[in-house]
Amino acid sequence: MEYKAVWLKGGIVLALNMLEAGRRVYQIGLGERDFYVDVIADSSLSLEEAENFATYKDHDFTINNGKVVSKFGEISLLDETKPSGNPRYFKILNVSVHHVSPDFQVVRIRAVAFETEEQLKDYLEWLEKASETDHRVLGEKMDLFSFHEESGPGLVLFHPKGQLIRNEMINYMRQINDSMGYNEVYTSHVFRTVLWKISGHYEMYRDKMLIFQKDDDELGIKPMNCPAHILIYKSRVRSYKDLPIRFSEFGNVYRWEKKGELYGLLRIRGFTQDDGHIFLREDQIREEVKLLVKKTLEVLGKFGFKGDDVRINLSTRPDESIGTDEQWEKATSALHEALRELGISFIIKEKEGAFYGPKIDFDIRDSLGRWWQLSTIQVDFNLPERFKLEYVNADGSKKRPVIIHRAIYGSIDRMMAILLEHFKGKLPSWLSPVQVRVLPITEDIHEYAVKVAEAHRSKGIRVELDPSGETLSKRIKRAYDEGVPYIVIVGRKEAPENKVTVRGRSNIEVKGVPLERWLEALVEEIRERNTENVALKMIS
Repeated sequence: MEYKAVWLKGGIVLALNMLEAGRRVYQIGLGERDFYVDVIADSSLSLEEAENFATYKDHDFTINNGKVVSKFGEISLLDETKPSGNPRYFKILNVSVHHVSPDFQVVRIRAVAFETEEQLKDYLEWLEKASETDHRVLGEKMDLFSFHEESGPGLVLFHPKGQLIRNEMINYMRQINDSMGYNEVYTSHVFRTVLWKISGHYEMYRDKMLIFQKDDDELGIKPMNCPAHILIYKSRVRSYKDLPIRFSEFGNVYRWEKKGELYGLLRIRGFTQDDGHIFLREDQIREEVKLLVKKTLEVLGKFGFKGDDVRINLSTRPDESIGTDEQWEKATSALHEALRELGISFIIKEKEGAFYGPKIDFDIRDSLGRWWQLSTIQVDFNLPERFKLEYVNADGSKKRPVIIHRAIYGSIDRMMAILLEHFKGKLPSWLSPVQVRVLPITEDIHEYAVKVAEAHRSKGIRVELDPSGETLSKRIKRAYDEGVPYIVIVGRKEAPENKVTVRGRSNIEVKGVPLERWLEALVEEIRERNTENVALKMIS
């Protein structure tokens, strides 16, 4: 970012202003879109209090060994960018509180600073536009999730509304899994490393694993769910008649990505997979893969990704891999034949398979024209061999099953980020944390507004009531900004007739709708998981 040197200078100026005023400034740093100043304090500051320090002064200072040195004292500087310029125009963006150690907390002031008022104005306009599509900004604005210094980089905390979205995504995937005959399981987060040594992860994936010693055991936090599902398969004798056996899990996994690679929900260290493993015979592979491809396209279509906005890739053996040439050839051929039999076009991606097997990947193109890799289907002859998996064949002999690894969302967290950006925060009604906001025009209609809200709630609709303390236009704008799909307005005309006025996105409004008719239409839209506001069309 071309302004970072000026921002850092602005951060130093603001910090020295605070130090001069007797504040205990702890450190200065740069974020992706701003600078920050941390101040040791027992209580927070208001935006107005922070703005008192956001004024340019020509302080004398030097930078030495990562510290800003001035006559007021020293401050830690957490960025190697060389500060420059004379930033005279500041904007405080946010004030928050963090614990950097058990002993004290800091107030973090996030801001930007520019040399001209025009630069500041242009940047704030750009930031407002970016906030419409950046899931990190949308997540903060919609109160969905947060990251904290105390909990560590790349470790997300989902707030109640964010968890509602996750639950809706999980509930939908449970339906899809049920339609394919999966049985859901739960497995622990930590296992002895002997399991990861058998699977090959200890050797091939160790740099991203969290491994630790406890008592006489070496343990690892799971980066994958497959070894645990394999143990469940091995817990009893399996017959050829039992296959395919399908296990699913919404499993939490941990992969220690480098700090510089972390990016909101798109790249985090702890996330949830909609994971699944199928144990089956070789002769069942093609039909199983075909079923998975069709169901994956169905799920992607439910979110509006269809036709040319979906791209299918077949990824082959990478240079670093396990298993024999014969195993890889059989697995790759099975995927190739399944796609050919479905009549689906695909792209060959050489050497981009998993270390244990080839895979089919699904890429989707969002509303901003960006491609994202999502779903994956992987055929694996190697882990069954390493774990000595068996089933009893029709003639009584022991045979090796094959494993298919699959994830349709991939990561629920990453999928949420993509959906937030794709829909620009305006999620379909079935995914929206708040599906309806009821707005009484005046206070004397409050009792009817409560009745309308309760009628929605009785149908399982997530509804909020926003009383008439502010103007109607302000409350409507707030609902739009927060991504609420429907606004139900009630006034003196609607109350006696048990009717409502409904506003949807794009300022489409339908007046005088019988309440029951509206509820039926909305319940239908939510049940069908439509991506558009079809309930408005049904009542028009």
